[in-house]
Amino acid sequence: MSLPDFQLRVAEDDNDRKLLADIERLGWHVIHIFEDESGPAFSFSVGFYYSFQQPEVLIMGLPQKVAYDLLDTAVDQMKEGKTFRPFERVAGFAKGYDCAFAPIALDHYKEYLGYAIWFYRSLSKPFPALQLIWPDKQGHFPWEAGYDQRFYKLQRALYEAPPPSE
Repeated sequence: MSLPDFQLRVAEDDNDRKLLADIERLGWHVIHIFEDESGPAFSFSVGFYYSFQQPEVLIMGLPQKVAYDLLDTAVDQMKEGKTFRPFERVAGFAKGYDCAFAPIALDHYKEYLGYAIWFYRSLSKPFPALQLIWPDKQGHFPWEAGYDQRFYKLQRALYEAPPPSE
């Protein structure tokens, strides 16, 4: 563990105990947030940065099992030394579909990464976090021409604008 200003939290309830136990046992924990009137369901990791010095990852608009499997794939690749560069297409990441990762803007942390903020509270600067972006059925990402606009409501953009297309 190489986060010099990090102090492990003390559990305040059963949810905290489960999160801390998962991080101790597996290196990470997943939080699932259900869809509601304010937005789509989403899932995110807590522990990737602590255990593997890799960004936390959030996935929006997919079923919990699918999101968990994608987080598990991401952490397996991270353990092997893979780093995900912003907006780079990762071929075949999700059972035949490409994915991409985008840095989550700090102004979205409070609304979407609350439990991770609790966990990393002792850090002197914000932990890194990426949004895993999945393509539409034609393989287009939200920042690409031809993206199916219907998917915007399932996958909100929590990232700053991507670089211009080449």
